[in-house]
Amino acid sequence: MMQPPAPSDHLRIVAVIQARMGSTRLPGKVLKPVAGQPLLWHIVHRLRRSHFIEEVAIATSTNPRDDAIVEWAKQNDVPVVRGPEDNVLARFARAAELLDADVIVRVSSDAPFLDAAFIDHLVAALLEQDGDYVLLEEGAVTAHEGVDPFTRRALDKLMMDAADDPVAREHVTGYFKLHPDFVRLARASAYLPLAREAGRLTIDTPDDLTFVEAVHARLDAKAGEASLADLLLLLEREPQLRAINAHVAQKRLASRQSLALIRCDGGGKYGYGHVKRMVSLARELRDREGVGVIFAVNGSDDAHVPITRAGFEIIATTPETDFETLRSAIGAHAPDLLICDMREGVGRADLQALSREVELIAVIDDGSDRRLAANLAYYPPVPQVEHLDWSGSLCVPRIGWQWSLTGCTRTNAPVRSAMPRPTLLITMGGSDPAGLTLRAARALSTLDPLFRARFVIGPGMADRTNVARAIVKLASHFETVEGADGLATEFGSADLALTAFGVTAYELASCGVPAIYMCLTEDHALSASAFEQAGMGISLGTIERAEDSDIARSVWALLSDLPRRRDMRAAGLMTIDGLGPSRIAADLKDALTEAKAQPLKIAR
Repeated sequence: MMQPPAPSDHLRIVAVIQARMGSTRLPGKVLKPVAGQPLLWHIVHRLRRSHFIEEVAIATSTNPRDDAIVEWAKQNDVPVVRGPEDNVLARFARAAELLDADVIVRVSSDAPFLDAAFIDHLVAALLEQDGDYVLLEEGAVTAHEGVDPFTRRALDKLMMDAADDPVAREHVTGYFKLHPDFVRLARASAYLPLAREAGRLTIDTPDDLTFVEAVHARLDAKAGEASLADLLLLLEREPQLRAINAHVAQKRLASRQSLALIRCDGGGKYGYGHVKRMVSLARELRDREGVGVIFAVNGSDDAHVPITRAGFEIIATTPETDFETLRSAIGAHAPDLLICDMREGVGRADLQALSREVELIAVIDDGSDRRLAANLAYYPPVPQVEHLDWSGSLCVPRIGWQWSLTGCTRTNAPVRSAMPRPTLLITMGGSDPAGLTLRAARALSTLDPLFRARFVIGPGMADRTNVARAIVKLASHFETVEGADGLATEFGSADLALTAFGVTAYELASCGVPAIYMCLTEDHALSASAFEQAGMGISLGTIERAEDSDIARSVWALLSDLPRRRDMRAAGLMTIDGLGPSRIAADLKDALTEAKAQPLKIAR
């Protein structure tokens, strides 16, 4: 067994955990519970098993939101050093000085499966070879992540010669990897117990957190009990567990992770479609493209629920304060990208002013002149888009069904081959401000009960309890769907849908569900006509012009026509593939990379 250096050697080895609450991909992750204990607890608990490390400390920022880390550290007897939020190197230099460290083990705060024996293996090689930074020998692999031992000499050299380098400031030891001749390297031999690839074991996103919880559950392990070796054996037996977070992109060693600010409306009179599709886009940006996301939301508080559930930070705004809110958010967070999916708030002039502070601005399905201040605009091929005037703008419009944004995952439900009792799904949006759900129920109650009708009662629907009661009293084959987190399951079992035109229309088409559209506005009616022309459904036009008899007659005709529904299903699946969020996220990341490569931004 390796022994720690004797006191006469005068070597003081400390572990410094870099931690903050402001993670762009999973805010507050360092205090998120894992198997009942905060992530930081797991890291400290495992570091204290090391034979070499004399003290464990936390280096966090002076940002007030990191006060929660300081409070946790006090309760758990862990020293804390605070410094600039945008300069991790300065925090480490201060920690090394205050802790009188000769060797520092840099520890990231997102790796819960640290192995103390592996850390000691690296430290021993560093000391034996009198190196300043240690790596495994060439060709050696390890499942271990999140630790880098280096000497005080190496840290002092960084502060003297590379203090202004972005990689050194943010990643500290990442500079040594990019510049291997900068300090004296030591090489540790392969560590056989962990000498294999393991995929993602760090926590950067909600799906990573789900994976770690799942592993603890499968191992039946309490906090601190599951070893990395145990985990590797489990993954060999059950490789399907990797699928939980296999899609998450690993953060690249770069100067700074890109950040997007998404501005959207949601809840109340706005409905929930914009929030749903922006959460879907935000997930793709974060998980697949490595872009952090924060939201600025105008609307009611209930629209915040799916955003916070997905792990994103929210800033509340209103149409009256929108410009100041966005300007303040840009000043505080320095996003590279502003994405607008909104109907009220900042206009063209305001957006032009904000464009001086961000690399790129994109708008989603925006027919106002706000789009003229953007760099990119995304639209489905609806009639209104053909008449938009782009004179005097450098904005690049992306138009096509492939850019359709949906808020749910495509289902793989088979087509129903028989229809003695087909299922009709009635969904009029999360708030249904026009009361279409109850109106549809009354219209459909005149039909023979040869079908099953499922009415979605949205979370923002006024008097939803009484509406649900009134519906089930109308007919014995009427059922309500209440409190559902999503409608993917309902889409998978529906033969036909009656829906208020909006984001749900795109989701139904992408899941292959034929639909009848009721439109709140002339603008919606125009868009619905494109869906009808593409063969994905039929439109009843605006609700003022549609009679209850039109609703009943259209529903009955399609319920009775299985071949036509099959054609509509095929048209939907072929037209809207459900990949719009990932496609737009990739396009935005490419455009952002290109914009950052330009020596000067083009003034608009």
